[in-house]
Amino acid sequence: MKHDYPEYPSVLATVEPSLYMEAIDALEGVRQVFCDGETIMLPEAEMQAVEMLRSNFNASVVYGQAKDYEFATKAYAQAVPLELLRLGQAVHHITGQSADEMVRSALEQPSATLLSWSALYRSSMLFN
Repeated sequence: MKHDYPEYPSVLATVEPSLYMEAIDALEGVRQVFCDGETIMLPEAEMQAVEMLRSNFNASVVYGQAKDYEFATKAYAQAVPLELLRLGQAVHHITGQSADEMVRSALEQPSATLLSWSALYRSSMLFN
């Protein structure tokens, strides 16, 4: 199973614009790398890749990034079904639960959680 969210915690790396594409190429094979044309985000656990960016490309790095994806990271690690992972990521900020509580709910009561989160998602889309 693959998901399309950054991993928490991640490193946000910035390199000189002239070296950006070269740095991206150098990260070939590193998992969960996200690029926006100016910065690079990769998991803190990819220590060799982070160090390579710092030493070879003089990257400035900021640790502890991607907190918004804590649920997705934990859900993925616990093999929460992809449908619940994506829905939970969409509603994590309005559930009133911690990422750990959400993962537990998704694993212990998947059907009830799907209904609850689906309702939250729909209600968040309604204009008042």
